[in-house]
Amino acid sequence: MANSLRAAGEYTGLTFLDQTSLQQHGPEMFLNRMLSTKSFISTDSSKPDMYQYFHDNSDLRSFEKLGEGQCGTIWALTGTDQVLKIMKANKRDQLWNDSLMHARVEDAMSRAGIMLRHDIAIPRYGQFINPSHDVFWQPNLKRFPVEVSATYAFVSSRIFGLPLPVRASIVDAFAPKDVKAHKQEFLAQAENKNCLVRLYLGRREQRSPTRQFRIRNFDLTVGQMEYLRLDTHWYATIIAKALAILHWEACIDANDVEFVLASAPMIAPRPTVQELEILKPTNIDLVTHSLDFHHKSVGVWLLDFDQCQKFEENEAGMELLKKGFWMNDPYYPRPLSTNEKDMALWTHFKEAYLSASSLLTDSGMPRAFISAIEAEGKKRRLGGSMFQ
Repeated sequence: MANSLRAAGEYTGLTFLDQTSLQQHGPEMFLNRMLSTKSFISTDSSKPDMYQYFHDNSDLRSFEKLGEGQCGTIWALTGTDQVLKIMKANKRDQLWNDSLMHARVEDAMSRAGIMLRHDIAIPRYGQFINPSHDVFWQPNLKRFPVEVSATYAFVSSRIFGLPLPVRASIVDAFAPKDVKAHKQEFLAQAENKNCLVRLYLGRREQRSPTRQFRIRNFDLTVGQMEYLRLDTHWYATIIAKALAILHWEACIDANDVEFVLASAPMIAPRPTVQELEILKPTNIDLVTHSLDFHHKSVGVWLLDFDQCQKFEENEAGMELLKKGFWMNDPYYPRPLSTNEKDMALWTHFKEAYLSASSLLTDSGMPRAFISAIEAEGKKRRLGGSMFQ
């Protein structure tokens, strides 16, 4: 099976797991295998059944609402890997910037080379749509609820939430007792079906016991990663390389980007010549564009570019880079921590970032950026907080 399917991203898994693996290894070991992104998973839950049905019956596809971002409402076309971000009121320019920065990052990733981008995935850029784009809206508007009208929108490929066995294992490993006592009802809630895991390498403390437990955007802290025996240095390398590409190939400040663990359906390979010879022209598209929603790969994804902006290599540009680092959620390790593991993780991140940056620019600004982050980290530590 591993030789007949490929991942939708560029990362490559090593083994297939199924739901019996959860029973054999327990939630912690299962999460260790899946969140290390070294495995693919086979699942027989109802959600993949529905996606596969709509994939195979294109006339029945519709747009389902996934959630909302800062500048748009997110809709997915069932049975496909396409997602549409529809503009919120008065957010056209922000949505346009999102599409421009997205294209800029995609181009930069391509130029940076496979060794720097191998373990990070980004959604494929689709197109920007305006209200008069009848080629899109006429056949597709009927797929939306009646309250949706032709407007500005941005199409890209979809980032899929983690499969049900992974979500169930997160509940088993980290949920409060009252959530575990009603596990099936909790997992059946709509908001818990699109689960992304945020990689918080810069936060060690556990979540507050008074905070409502949720898995829609699950904050996986570095302490929890260590509990699962995940390789935090490997995550740090991936994020450091991606940040270097954003800074020195895309030339943007990386403000408010996200690094998450998510999934993608497997893609069936091109038919062999022998298979093509027995097919008819009318059904070739169904075969050559086949997604397998029952087999998914898990990987690290980079997303959300609507707050990003270009910078120049000067003092004002340095301020933008510093703001992009400190004002973001704690995806990056924090410098000058008093915890030995955090100190080692920061050193590893710093070295990976500088090494990747040296392949992209001859400027001294990457090292100056790291020095500025360390100086600010020291100031914040003395002030009593590393995570403001």
